[in-house]
Amino acid sequence: MGFLNLVRPIQLAAALALIVFLVTVPASVVDARDQRLTATIDQLQALFVQRMVRYVVWPDTETLPPGSPIIVAAIDAESLRPHFTDGLAHGRFQLVQWPVDMCHVLILVGTPDRTAAAILQTVTDRPVLTVTQSPSGMRMGAVVNFILKNGRLRFEINPAAAERTGLSISSRLLGLARIYLEADDAR
Repeated sequence: MGFLNLVRPIQLAAALALIVFLVTVPASVVDARDQRLTATIDQLQALFVQRMVRYVVWPDTETLPPGSPIIVAAIDAESLRPHFTDGLAHGRFQLVQWPVDMCHVLILVGTPDRTAAAILQTVTDRPVLTVTQSPSGMRMGAVVNFILKNGRLRFEINPAAAERTGLSISSRLLGLARIYLEADDAR
């Protein structure tokens, strides 16, 4: 009988420890699932641009030699610089302050519409992937325009603007974007 009396308290303690464990662990697992990764708009836009260029083909005259960086010009290069210096972007992209003589990508995010429209006019005949974030970005002639919708960053592409600049955009990228048709503005 002494053995059974000893086993019961041990079983009771083990059962109690198991119950405490089961009650506390699911709560911490649920908390871990509720924690979402967050990124700033600048980080997301930089990442989008870094990924988009894989699906854009520049004309033969602007073909990049292997190993040469993609030159990204921005009106506010300093705010984007931290997002173009990580391991993925290092060596592949060269972020410079606008104005420059030559660039492959021009980011006009945060630029007043009037200024953006004037800059877009200066590069309209050059093979530059222009990126804006403005309700009128597509009408102004940008190739890519970011849209913040329901807390998510989306983008739209103007194929006619890309064609005017001599850029070819992959159907894979077009499939992810909202397509802007200039004829829609004429109505």
